[in-house]
Amino acid sequence: MASYNYRWSIEKQKRKAENRLIVYLQKVVAKYSPFYREWFQTHNIDPQWIDSLADFQKIPPTTKSDHMKNPEKFILKPYKPEWWECNFVTEPLSPFQSFKYWLKALNKTYLRGVFAKEPVGEEERIIMEAVNEWLPVHFHNTRGSKQPALIAYTKRDLLVNIPEIVAHLYMTGFRANWEVFNIMPASPSVSFFQSVWAPLSVGGGTFFTCGDKQTSPKEQFKLANNITFEMFLGTPTLTKKWLTSAIEKLSKKEINKISSFKICLLTGEPLLPETEAEIKSLFAELGSTPEIIESYTNNRTKGTFYECSENSGVHLNPRYFYWEVLDKKSLEPVEAGEPGYLCFSHIDWRGTVFIRYNTGDLIDGLVWETCDACGLTFPKIKGSIKRSLK
Repeated sequence: MASYNYRWSIEKQKRKAENRLIVYLQKVVAKYSPFYREWFQTHNIDPQWIDSLADFQKIPPTTKSDHMKNPEKFILKPYKPEWWECNFVTEPLSPFQSFKYWLKALNKTYLRGVFAKEPVGEEERIIMEAVNEWLPVHFHNTRGSKQPALIAYTKRDLLVNIPEIVAHLYMTGFRANWEVFNIMPASPSVSFFQSVWAPLSVGGGTFFTCGDKQTSPKEQFKLANNITFEMFLGTPTLTKKWLTSAIEKLSKKEINKISSFKICLLTGEPLLPETEAEIKSLFAELGSTPEIIESYTNNRTKGTFYECSENSGVHLNPRYFYWEVLDKKSLEPVEAGEPGYLCFSHIDWRGTVFIRYNTGDLIDGLVWETCDACGLTFPKIKGSIKRSLK
């Protein structure tokens, strides 16, 4: 974190993001992404000549249909003879990168070396460092499609990028000694897996119901009555259903009031104002008055983003993403605060990577500002989020 500060000025953060984006595009994406290497050729774009945001925005946006044609092409695939093969035309890892892996492997203890029957040699240690950076170790699925597409993460993604994105939870007032009641059904989606990764990054004791089929509602209500849970996590639809059932149990005196919830984090679906008001009312009837925190999730971003407080607007990460809003008709970038399709580009990720990906999610506007509630400076989604493109 020494190289980045979310309290920097808007101008400094924007400048940092643009510089990192262009370097990443030229040194990583243009070399190792099978899809974007072809994309640049098809559209007669030489990434090495991109030296400004105006040049970058000449790259045509990518869409869901582009991704679905061959999801594997969006996974970064450097080639290294005798280490691993690549079934696409990309560039090999350089000797300098091999040297960096050698430095990282020096005096490092590997669990393979602890438990393996044979000793781990220097070459294997170097290969293991390269594998950690480039070869996928986790996949989740895109949803809402008859043919879900796999999204890949490498160990580097999970050790470097993900913890910082998950740590945005601290903006909400979350504390490491809190208990989290998670009613999300277990699924291969970023909404579920970010909650799995959260305890490793920010602490908190999380109980995963994994849905009604895995933990019966009766057991869920019993746990919520017997353990002090400060955070409630679910989708708007599931949360309404759970609260309605709990209040019914309360009216029959089968459970006691639950007054411990301080934050209700809603994810996985757009949150309508009327739904938010209804959920607040249901919580009050149950005995709690939590802040309702909205999040934004898109499986292709590889992360979930939150408000810092009720109705503060979802704070989008500016270090590992470049955010744009595209006009609904022209698909050209709009001015700050204007409505359109939310579009993102990954910065410094491995595994599955997108550049200028049009999410198809309509927002009322995107504005960079220093938040009055948390004091940090972020690009923030203003107003509602609507799913549009299918």
